[in-house]
Amino acid sequence: MFSPSHRSNEAIYISDKCDHHALFLPVSFFNSTCSWCHLSKQCVKCGGILSAPSGNISSPNFPGLYPYSIDCSWLIVVAEGSSVLLTFHHFELEYHASCAYDYIKIYNGISEDEGNLLGIFCGNISPPQFTSSWNVMSIIFHSDRHVAHRGFSVVYPLSSLDMCGGVLTGLSGVISSPGYPLEYSNDADCSWAIHVSNNSVVTLVFLDFQLENNEGCNFDFVALFDGPTVTHRHLGKYCGADKPPHIVTTSNQLLVVFKSDFNIGGRGFKAYYYSAEFVIRLTPSPPEKSAK
Repeated sequence: MFSPSHRSNEAIYISDKCDHHALFLPVSFFNSTCSWCHLSKQCVKCGGILSAPSGNISSPNFPGLYPYSIDCSWLIVVAEGSSVLLTFHHFELEYHASCAYDYIKIYNGISEDEGNLLGIFCGNISPPQFTSSWNVMSIIFHSDRHVAHRGFSVVYPLSSLDMCGGVLTGLSGVISSPGYPLEYSNDADCSWAIHVSNNSVVTLVFLDFQLENNEGCNFDFVALFDGPTVTHRHLGKYCGADKPPHIVTTSNQLLVVFKSDFNIGGRGFKAYYYSAEFVIRLTPSPPEKSAK
Protein backbone atom coordinates (compact mmCIF):
# COMPACT_ATOMS: atom_id res chain seq x y z
CA MET A 1 0.00 0.00 0.00
CA PHE A 2 1.02 3.64 -0.14
CA SER A 3 2.75 4.56 3.09
CA PRO A 4 4.46 7.78 4.20
CA SER A 5 8.23 7.42 4.12
CA HIS A 6 9.41 11.04 4.22
CA ARG A 7 7.86 14.32 5.27
CA SER A 8 8.90 17.94 4.74
CA ASN A 9 7.11 21.17 5.56
CA GLU A 10 5.63 21.33 2.07
CA ALA A 11 5.02 17.74 0.97
CA ILE A 12 4.87 14.13 2.00
CA TYR A 13 6.61 11.47 -0.06
CA ILE A 14 4.37 8.40 -0.52
CA SER A 15 5.74 5.04 -1.63
CA ASP A 16 3.64 2.18 -2.94
CA LYS A 17 4.99 -1.08 -1.58
CA CYS A 18 2.74 -3.08 -3.86
CA ASP A 19 3.45 -1.61 -7.27
CA HIS A 20 6.69 0.24 -6.47
CA HIS A 21 5.20 3.60 -7.46
CA ALA A 22 5.70 6.83 -5.62
CA LEU A 23 4.27 10.33 -5.49
CA PHE A 24 4.59 13.63 -3.63
CA LEU A 25 1.48 15.18 -2.10
CA PRO A 26 1.19 18.50 -0.29
CA VAL A 27 0.69 18.42 3.44
CA SER A 28 -2.55 20.36 2.96
CA PHE A 29 -3.99 17.32 1.19
CA PHE A 30 -3.75 15.25 4.37
CA ASN A 31 -5.00 18.08 6.50
CA SER A 32 -8.17 18.33 4.41
CA THR A 33 -8.77 14.65 3.64
CA CYS A 34 -10.38 12.36 6.18
CA SER A 35 -8.41 9.30 5.07
CA TRP A 36 -5.57 8.99 2.59
CA CYS A 37 -5.76 5.20 2.67
CA HIS A 38 -8.21 5.20 -0.26
CA LEU A 39 -5.63 6.67 -2.62
CA SER A 40 -4.91 3.22 -3.97
CA LYS A 41 -6.22 -0.32 -3.90
CA GLN A 42 -3.86 -0.87 -0.94
CA CYS A 43 -2.64 -4.29 -2.07
CA VAL A 44 -6.18 -5.53 -1.50
CA LYS A 45 -6.52 -9.20 -2.27
CA CYS A 46 -10.03 -10.21 -3.20
CA GLY A 47 -11.79 -12.89 -5.19
CA GLY A 48 -10.85 -16.52 -5.55
CA ILE A 49 -12.41 -19.96 -5.92
CA LEU A 50 -14.98 -20.87 -3.25
CA SER A 51 -15.81 -24.56 -2.92
CA ALA A 52 -17.48 -24.69 0.50
CA PRO A 53 -21.16 -25.70 0.47
CA SER A 54 -22.07 -22.24 1.78
CA GLY A 55 -20.37 -18.96 2.51
CA ASN A 56 -20.43 -15.21 2.17
CA ILE A 57 -18.76 -12.67 -0.10
CA SER A 58 -18.29 -8.96 0.51
CA SER A 59 -16.53 -6.06 -1.11
CA PRO A 60 -13.04 -5.21 0.22
CA ASN A 61 -13.13 -3.27 3.53
CA PHE A 62 -16.88 -3.91 3.98
CA PRO A 63 -18.70 -2.34 5.81
CA GLY A 64 -16.19 0.43 5.22
CA LEU A 65 -15.69 2.11 1.86
CA TYR A 66 -14.34 -0.12 -0.87
CA PRO A 67 -11.05 0.94 -2.52
CA TYR A 68 -10.78 2.73 -5.84
CA SER A 69 -9.67 0.94 -9.01
CA ILE A 70 -10.35 -2.58 -7.77
CA ASP A 71 -11.26 -5.69 -9.76
CA CYS A 72 -12.37 -8.83 -7.94
CA SER A 73 -13.57 -12.15 -9.35
CA TRP A 74 -15.15 -14.95 -7.32
CA LEU A 75 -15.89 -18.40 -8.77
CA ILE A 76 -18.31 -20.45 -6.64
CA VAL A 77 -18.18 -24.21 -7.29
CA VAL A 78 -20.42 -26.46 -5.19
CA ALA A 79 -21.07 -30.19 -5.40
CA GLU A 80 -22.48 -31.61 -8.61
CA GLY A 81 -26.23 -32.03 -8.40
CA SER A 82 -26.52 -28.81 -6.40
CA SER A 83 -26.96 -25.18 -7.38
CA VAL A 84 -25.95 -21.82 -5.92
CA LEU A 85 -28.50 -19.45 -4.39
CA LEU A 86 -27.28 -15.84 -4.07
CA THR A 87 -28.96 -13.49 -1.58
CA PHE A 88 -27.73 -9.92 -1.06
CA HIS A 89 -27.91 -8.55 2.48
CA HIS A 90 -26.40 -5.16 1.66
CA PHE A 91 -25.80 -3.35 -1.62
CA GLU A 92 -24.46 0.18 -2.05
CA LEU A 93 -22.34 1.06 -5.09
CA GLU A 94 -21.82 4.25 -7.07
CA TYR A 95 -24.83 4.76 -9.35
CA HIS A 96 -24.72 5.19 -13.11
CA ALA A 97 -27.60 4.68 -15.54
CA SER A 98 -25.74 1.90 -17.37
CA CYS A 99 -23.51 0.89 -14.42
CA ALA A 100 -20.39 2.07 -16.26
CA TYR A 101 -18.43 3.13 -13.13
CA ASP A 102 -18.69 0.71 -10.18
CA TYR A 103 -20.64 -2.49 -10.70
CA ILE A 104 -21.24 -6.15 -9.95
CA LYS A 105 -21.73 -8.72 -12.68
CA ILE A 106 -23.35 -12.08 -11.90
CA TYR A 107 -22.87 -15.09 -14.14
CA ASN A 108 -24.74 -18.39 -14.34
CA GLY A 109 -21.47 -20.29 -14.75
CA ILE A 110 -18.01 -19.01 -15.66
CA SER A 111 -17.53 -15.31 -16.34
CA GLU A 112 -15.46 -15.88 -19.49
CA ASP A 113 -18.69 -16.66 -21.36
CA GLU A 114 -20.79 -13.49 -21.66
CA GLY A 115 -23.76 -15.67 -22.59
CA ASN A 116 -23.85 -16.69 -18.92
CA LEU A 117 -24.41 -13.10 -17.75
CA LEU A 118 -27.44 -12.83 -15.46
CA GLY A 119 -27.16 -9.11 -14.89
CA ILE A 120 -25.03 -6.07 -14.10
CA PHE A 121 -25.92 -4.01 -11.04
CA CYS A 122 -25.00 -0.73 -9.32
CA GLY A 123 -26.61 1.91 -7.13
CA ASN A 124 -28.33 1.07 -3.84
CA ILE A 125 -31.08 -1.32 -4.95
CA SER A 126 -30.12 -4.90 -4.14
CA PRO A 127 -30.12 -7.41 -7.01
CA PRO A 128 -32.84 -10.07 -6.82
CA GLN A 129 -32.11 -13.58 -5.60
CA PHE A 130 -30.37 -15.66 -8.25
CA THR A 131 -30.22 -19.45 -8.51
CA SER A 132 -27.71 -21.04 -10.86
CA SER A 133 -28.79 -23.67 -13.36
CA TRP A 134 -25.88 -25.87 -12.32
CA ASN A 135 -23.16 -26.01 -9.66
CA VAL A 136 -21.08 -23.02 -10.82
CA MET A 137 -21.65 -19.28 -10.43
CA SER A 138 -19.38 -16.25 -10.83
CA ILE A 139 -19.35 -12.73 -9.35
CA ILE A 140 -17.29 -9.85 -10.73
CA PHE A 141 -16.81 -6.58 -8.81
CA HIS A 142 -15.24 -3.48 -10.36
CA SER A 143 -14.69 0.04 -9.03
CA ASP A 144 -13.30 3.05 -10.88
CA ARG A 145 -10.99 5.84 -9.70
CA HIS A 146 -13.66 8.08 -8.17
CA VAL A 147 -16.43 7.85 -5.56
CA ALA A 148 -16.58 4.92 -3.14
CA HIS A 149 -19.44 3.51 -1.08
CA ARG A 150 -19.87 0.76 1.49
CA GLY A 151 -20.15 -1.96 -1.13
CA PHE A 152 -22.01 -5.23 -0.77
CA SER A 153 -22.47 -8.40 1.23
CA VAL A 154 -23.95 -11.56 -0.28
CA VAL A 155 -24.45 -15.09 1.04
CA TYR A 156 -24.71 -18.31 -0.92
CA PRO A 157 -26.25 -21.20 1.01
CA LEU A 158 -26.20 -24.49 -0.84
CA SER A 159 -29.52 -25.22 -2.49
CA SER A 160 -30.96 -28.27 -4.09
CA LEU A 161 -31.47 -28.27 -7.83
CA ASP A 162 -35.13 -28.70 -6.92
CA MET A 163 -35.01 -24.93 -6.60
CA CYS A 164 -35.55 -23.37 -9.95
CA GLY A 165 -36.46 -20.22 -11.79
CA GLY A 166 -34.89 -16.79 -11.70
CA VAL A 167 -34.20 -13.67 -13.73
CA LEU A 168 -32.07 -14.14 -16.87
CA THR A 169 -30.64 -11.08 -18.57
CA GLY A 170 -27.80 -12.51 -20.66
CA LEU A 171 -27.78 -12.44 -24.45
CA SER A 172 -28.32 -16.20 -24.37
CA GLY A 173 -28.64 -18.96 -21.84
CA VAL A 174 -29.97 -22.39 -20.91
CA ILE A 175 -32.87 -23.32 -18.63
CA SER A 176 -33.91 -26.79 -17.53
CA SER A 177 -36.36 -28.52 -15.22
CA PRO A 178 -35.22 -29.30 -11.64
CA GLY A 179 -32.71 -32.14 -11.59
CA TYR A 180 -32.56 -32.52 -15.38
CA PRO A 181 -31.85 -35.03 -16.93
CA LEU A 182 -33.08 -36.96 -13.90
CA GLU A 183 -36.80 -37.10 -13.20
CA TYR A 184 -38.13 -33.76 -12.00
CA SER A 185 -39.69 -33.44 -8.56
CA ASN A 186 -43.38 -33.46 -7.74
CA ASP A 187 -45.18 -30.18 -6.99
CA ALA A 188 -42.57 -28.08 -8.78
CA ASP A 189 -43.45 -24.44 -9.49
CA CYS A 190 -40.76 -22.60 -11.43
CA SER A 191 -40.73 -19.30 -13.31
CA TRP A 192 -37.92 -17.93 -15.47
CA ALA A 193 -38.19 -14.28 -16.48
CA ILE A 194 -35.98 -13.68 -19.52
CA HIS A 195 -35.22 -10.02 -20.17
CA VAL A 196 -32.87 -9.06 -23.03
CA SER A 197 -31.85 -5.64 -24.31
CA ASN A 198 -34.33 -3.18 -25.79
CA ASN A 199 -35.03 -3.47 -29.51
CA SER A 200 -34.43 -7.22 -29.26
CA VAL A 201 -36.70 -10.26 -29.19
CA VAL A 202 -36.27 -13.61 -27.47
CA THR A 203 -36.11 -16.92 -29.34
CA LEU A 204 -36.61 -20.09 -27.29
CA VAL A 205 -35.54 -23.49 -28.66
CA PHE A 206 -36.30 -26.73 -26.79
CA LEU A 207 -33.44 -29.23 -26.94
CA ASP A 208 -35.19 -32.00 -24.99
CA PHE A 209 -38.73 -32.40 -23.69
CA GLN A 210 -40.48 -35.18 -21.75
CA LEU A 211 -43.29 -34.41 -19.32
CA GLU A 212 -46.33 -36.30 -18.10
CA ASN A 213 -48.85 -36.26 -20.92
CA ASN A 214 -52.56 -35.60 -20.73
CA GLU A 215 -55.13 -33.85 -22.87
CA GLY A 216 -55.17 -30.18 -22.04
CA CYS A 217 -51.79 -30.36 -20.24
CA ASN A 218 -53.38 -29.78 -16.85
CA PHE A 219 -51.02 -31.94 -14.74
CA ASP A 220 -47.38 -31.21 -15.67
CA PHE A 221 -46.70 -28.49 -18.21
CA VAL A 222 -44.55 -25.68 -19.54
CA ALA A 223 -46.39 -22.42 -20.27
CA LEU A 224 -44.92 -19.50 -22.20
CA PHE A 225 -45.94 -15.83 -22.09
CA ASP A 226 -45.00 -12.94 -24.38
CA GLY A 227 -43.90 -10.63 -21.57
CA PRO A 228 -42.77 -10.66 -17.92
CA THR A 229 -46.03 -11.90 -16.29
CA VAL A 230 -48.78 -14.46 -16.83
CA THR A 231 -51.15 -11.64 -17.77
CA HIS A 232 -49.31 -11.15 -21.05
CA ARG A 233 -50.18 -12.92 -24.28
CA HIS A 234 -50.14 -16.71 -23.92
CA LEU A 235 -47.70 -18.28 -26.39
CA GLY A 236 -48.44 -21.92 -25.62
CA LYS A 237 -48.85 -24.67 -23.05
CA TYR A 238 -46.99 -27.94 -23.59
CA CYS A 239 -46.67 -31.42 -22.11
CA GLY A 240 -45.93 -34.97 -23.28
CA ALA A 241 -42.87 -36.01 -25.29
CA ASP A 242 -43.16 -33.82 -28.40
CA LYS A 243 -40.77 -30.87 -28.38
CA PRO A 244 -42.59 -27.53 -28.60
CA PRO A 245 -41.94 -25.42 -31.69
CA HIS A 246 -39.41 -22.59 -31.69
CA ILE A 247 -40.92 -19.62 -29.87
CA VAL A 248 -40.20 -15.99 -30.82
CA THR A 249 -41.52 -13.12 -28.71
CA THR A 250 -42.78 -9.78 -29.97
CA SER A 251 -40.94 -7.88 -27.21
CA ASN A 252 -37.69 -8.20 -25.29
CA GLN A 253 -39.21 -10.30 -22.47
CA LEU A 254 -40.36 -13.89 -22.11
CA LEU A 255 -41.81 -15.72 -19.10
CA VAL A 256 -41.33 -19.50 -18.89
CA VAL A 257 -43.44 -21.33 -16.28
CA PHE A 258 -42.99 -25.00 -15.35
CA LYS A 259 -45.37 -26.81 -13.03
CA SER A 260 -45.74 -30.44 -11.98
CA ASP A 261 -48.45 -32.14 -9.92
CA PHE A 262 -48.17 -34.58 -7.02
CA ASN A 263 -47.35 -37.76 -8.98
CA ILE A 264 -45.96 -39.14 -12.26
CA GLY A 265 -42.97 -37.29 -13.64
CA GLY A 266 -40.57 -37.44 -16.52
CA ARG A 267 -37.10 -36.50 -17.65
CA GLY A 268 -38.21 -32.88 -17.91
CA PHE A 269 -36.87 -30.39 -20.40
CA LYS A 270 -33.87 -28.40 -21.48
CA ALA A 271 -34.18 -25.23 -23.56
CA TYR A 272 -31.85 -22.65 -25.04
CA TYR A 273 -32.74 -18.99 -25.52
CA TYR A 274 -31.03 -16.23 -27.43
CA SER A 275 -31.78 -12.61 -28.28
CA ALA A 276 -31.94 -11.10 -31.75
CA GLU A 277 -32.41 -7.54 -32.92
CA PHE A 278 -35.99 -6.65 -33.70
CA VAL A 279 -36.30 -5.46 -37.27
CA ILE A 280 -39.49 -3.97 -38.72
CA ARG A 281 -39.75 -4.67 -42.40
CA LEU A 282 -42.05 -2.37 -44.31
CA THR A 283 -43.49 -3.59 -47.60
CA PRO A 284 -43.02 -0.80 -50.14
CA SER A 285 -46.12 0.41 -51.91
CA PRO A 286 -46.27 -0.34 -55.65
CA PRO A 287 -45.28 2.60 -57.78
CA GLU A 288 -48.12 4.72 -58.99
CA LYS A 289 -48.90 4.42 -62.66
CA SER A 290 -48.21 7.56 -64.60
CA ALA A 291 -51.20 9.19 -66.26
CA LYS A 292 -51.45 8.71 -70.01
